[in-house]
Amino acid sequence: MGSGQQYAQRNFLSLPPRVTERSFYTDIKAIITAAGGSAVSEVAYNSEPDIIFDLIDREWVLSVKIGETPALLKSAFIQYQRHKDESRRNHGLLLLLPESARTVAARAEKITEALRVSRVACLVDTPHVKEEYRDATFTEVIERLIRELHPRLERRETTAFPLKLVISMLQEHVSELMQTIQMSHTAILRIITDKGLLSDIGHLGSANADEAARFLGAYILLSQILFLRLFSAAQPGRVLPPPRPVTVRGLREAFRKILEINYRPIYEIDVLGLVPPKYLTDTYDLISGLEVERSRYELPGRIFHELMPKHIRKMLAAFYTRPQAAELLARITVETPGATVFDPACGSGTILAAAYRRKRDLSERSHPGSNPHRRFCEQEIFGADIMPFAVHLASANLAAMDPPVTIARTQIIRGDSLDLALGRHYRGGIQPGLFPAAATARRSTGHEYEVPLEQVDTVLMNPPFTKVERGISRFVNMRRFEPICGGEVGLWGHFLVLADALLKDGAVFGGVIPISILRGRESTKVREFVFQHWTPIYIIKSTLNYGFSEWSEYRDVLLIAHKGAPPEGHQVKVCLIKQDLSKLGERDIDALAAAIKQEAPVRTPTLDTQYFTISDLRARFRNLMWFCGVSDLRHRDILVRFIERFTDTLKTFPPRYFREGYRPVPKGVSSFLFLTRASEASRAEEAFLRFSTEGHREIRAQSKMGVEYNVERSALTRTLRTGIAIPTMSIEGRWDYIAKEPYHELSRVTRASGFKPARGFSWRDFWDKVARELKAVETRLVVVRRINPFSPNTYLTAFFSETPFSTSNVLNVIVEAEPQRAKAVCVLLNSALFLTQFFLLKEETTGRYIDVRFYDLEEMYLYPDNAVVPALADLFNRFANAPFTALRDQLDAQFDARYEEFWELQRKGQPSLLNVTEDPVQCSSVRLAFDKAVCSALGVEVTEDELREVYKVLVEEMIVTRGLQRD
Repeated sequence: MGSGQQYAQRNFLSLPPRVTERSFYTDIKAIITAAGGSAVSEVAYNSEPDIIFDLIDREWVLSVKIGETPALLKSAFIQYQRHKDESRRNHGLLLLLPESARTVAARAEKITEALRVSRVACLVDTPHVKEEYRDATFTEVIERLIRELHPRLERRETTAFPLKLVISMLQEHVSELMQTIQMSHTAILRIITDKGLLSDIGHLGSANADEAARFLGAYILLSQILFLRLFSAAQPGRVLPPPRPVTVRGLREAFRKILEINYRPIYEIDVLGLVPPKYLTDTYDLISGLEVERSRYELPGRIFHELMPKHIRKMLAAFYTRPQAAELLARITVETPGATVFDPACGSGTILAAAYRRKRDLSERSHPGSNPHRRFCEQEIFGADIMPFAVHLASANLAAMDPPVTIARTQIIRGDSLDLALGRHYRGGIQPGLFPAAATARRSTGHEYEVPLEQVDTVLMNPPFTKVERGISRFVNMRRFEPICGGEVGLWGHFLVLADALLKDGAVFGGVIPISILRGRESTKVREFVFQHWTPIYIIKSTLNYGFSEWSEYRDVLLIAHKGAPPEGHQVKVCLIKQDLSKLGERDIDALAAAIKQEAPVRTPTLDTQYFTISDLRARFRNLMWFCGVSDLRHRDILVRFIERFTDTLKTFPPRYFREGYRPVPKGVSSFLFLTRASEASRAEEAFLRFSTEGHREIRAQSKMGVEYNVERSALTRTLRTGIAIPTMSIEGRWDYIAKEPYHELSRVTRASGFKPARGFSWRDFWDKVARELKAVETRLVVVRRINPFSPNTYLTAFFSETPFSTSNVLNVIVEAEPQRAKAVCVLLNSALFLTQFFLLKEETTGRYIDVRFYDLEEMYLYPDNAVVPALADLFNRFANAPFTALRDQLDAQFDARYEEFWELQRKGQPSLLNVTEDPVQCSSVRLAFDKAVCSALGVEVTEDELREVYKVLVEEMIVTRGLQRD
């Protein structure tokens, strides 16, 4: 043996022993014995041995694993199921020790101590009760078996594994399946007939479309085995499960048996040959072990998008209705078991499955013992979608709600919903072949049929939010309803008008709709249609989530309305849900729906509701966020009361008072046009040229790379490139600069910045346009156009200069020629009066960056009467150069600490702002003095305590809004 080999062997022999699962067996068996367990022994299977023991009059098999990753949990569960089957025992535990157990020193006392204190996870698997114990020691797990589980087993209670656990394991399995599927181009096209449509709508390249197809292929296999399990569990003996171990041949034979009965479309596509045999076996064993039939009412309608990997979801921009939102929508809108329901953008059927469950619940109350499954699917539940796969999914999900009752068809239409017309018949429903080219649909038995389209009792939907500019008109009819909803609104607006055509008079609409329906120019015509032709009943907003669609970054609301014009004096109920939607269980949703529907308004820690008359809403019709823009209606009360004290001296702004600043085009010209003053590092982060000092004849600027350039002042004019990190209202002498004409070192700068003019670009025309547009936007006063109020670099919102300047379009120009009034308006735009109205009216389309649009400003009461202008102008002079800190710190020096505390409590399930904001806010002295002086100048005496109350509300709003994030 060479010296190198001898060294390696000595090294290997000197390594400390490694802790494995078996290292803990002695102590595990001791804990079981101490609790009264007997016959504790180890039994070897194909791999690691398991522990066998008697406890509470039952014999148990115990598998042990270290780690809790989804992949480990899934593989451990499959292995455990096989060991359980081999041992012919039907009670078992799968114990998961934390990953930290691997680092325990391999000494008996250390292992004993680690097991004593470690928090473990344990799956409890019995013929009747399936449980998941978490965050307990193994000793506590055994105690719970004796104390809690034993009585339940004696009562023969029946429970399923938690749905979250089931889905997490299926998610992991689908991700693994996708990696194993080898698909030819032909196989892909069998799954996606119109691959071009999928690619265009999802903006996918060929490689991404292929990966999406692999997901669909994996899902087809999973859904086929899932349905086999549901059917064979519901009708034991009619379709026997395949012999173990599962093979391609055994599965095909089982599928053939179901095909002889019904459900041709679920098994028409054969993907068995695309998956390695090991994964077929794993898929079957996983679904069997989870006993998915116990969750058959919860899984359909949600399983498809729950199993979609995040990167596939992102590729397809596939945002689906939260199951909790679908359930809430169904409970509020469906009132009778016989109600007909239509979802014209049904996707995988989440909302239709929720409507089915609601109808079934109502049917069981009024007609106990009856089974309405066939009637629901064949006569009362309708859907439509442009994507063929969605039609298949929705049909299969409805069929899976009650597999023993075979149905001949479903009423799911494939096609462009915006072309649907009453009185016509459409292909759809359960189809032979996933995507048939035939004009008519076929029953599950293969016979042709058509879906008749008539008006329904309820339209429920989460329509596509796709914007017009994405070219969606190539795929759907955007002309039909354009005269009613306008040409600027997204696809969702057209679906709202379609819903009107599908509804009977007085029937109910319920939808997940972008929050932009409540504000803005683009949605004006749709908003007018809804409030003139329908009677809105509820506007429901979530405050702790982006909204009711999963994964989306676009905020939405639930809109519930009756078809028909609102009666005089009608009241709309605004509802704010102050709970994390993703954490709501079935009982929570029942309680929430009941609270929303009760007649009296409520104010609780989890829900606020308040009525507003139609006339109230019409008075603020351009921006209805005034009624629901906050996270708590108590906040709204305080802010509105504060603003109303000033309406005698403040009015809304006159028309055309705001305009856009200079927009630098084409792309890239900003790099050589702007010289940004680097008074603070954050101001110049995005700037190519920045400067710190300036001379009389030239400015020495420095590029991002540190290269210096001398730019003559004669080629420059004053500007403000950004409002970031400016601590004073006055920017006199603190301007940035912008080139109005070519300067000597222009060619060096353009080369360094990488600017390359497009073909046909004319420098002469460019500079003529720059000079003309800079002159057109010259002003003394600007206000922010886009703001992140939570940023440490946001200090103030409006800026004034005695010397006119020409701002960029990062800020809005205020067209005010009179300097005294401009100063007065600058003061008001930086005051608490602006902040209160901003947080009531703010855009909530996306997260923390908020656009301040012209029409938002025009809704604000901030234009001063002549009588108060001198006092406000004097106030500007007094505070013009007073240094303000970051806005959030002005309102509360403890903002960051409060923010972290609130969201930490939220993660722990204790989301109460009252806990976080019990202590008074610690506002800055300059902020308090400034706002107090503003109120006094307007003739309203406001105490410091009253201002602190307003600041506290603003801080609470900022805490909630800043913390919003995608799932």
